[in-house]
Amino acid sequence: MASKNGNNPGGLQAKVQNALAGVQQVLPTGSSLQINGQSVTQAQLVTQLSGYLPTLNAVVDAKVALAQSVQARKAIEPAIKEFLVQLRGALVAFYGRGNAALGKFGMSAKKPAPLDTQTAILAAAKRQLTREKRGTLGKKAKAKLKAVGTPQVSVSESGVEVTPASGEQPAVAPAEASPTPVTPAPAGAPAAK
Repeated sequence: MASKNGNNPGGLQAKVQNALAGVQQVLPTGSSLQINGQSVTQAQLVTQLSGYLPTLNAVVDAKVALAQSVQARKAIEPAIKEFLVQLRGALVAFYGRGNAALGKFGMSAKKPAPLDTQTAILAAAKRQLTREKRGTLGKKAKAKLKAVGTPQVSVSESGVEVTPASGEQPAVAPAEASPTPVTPAPAGAPAAK
């Protein structure tokens, strides 16, 4: 993986290792090279290059350890989340839903605020408008749309053609909106059946 400045830490490590191997295996013992205007022996080169490797190795080792830790965390996260849900349930059962002691566990002690009448009416009206706009159907209307029989399917160069089976029921259009406004029951009232 390249760093932000375009250098590859693993690539630099490989270059140092290759240079060290070359100095040890190819460069004759006792020979010297001119580097930055100074004479450097083969032994000094080995020492210099070997000195870079621990720092470079530490970065690579840390990256490997980080990758393994991230994988371990990803593997255990679902179990941790489930345990915290169960712990919260047990604490709510022990202390009670609205008890302030839940806050000391880092959990919300508040009950969700009930909707006031005006907000509940507005929400019900928005739901009704959305159903009308999208043509969303209820269970009874959906039941009338089920196909009967097996359709005939033919494939040609022009595409796929589907012919409905004989005796199939026609599609039912969504119910028209009632001109009478819908007034939802107040929050907390039992739902009508």
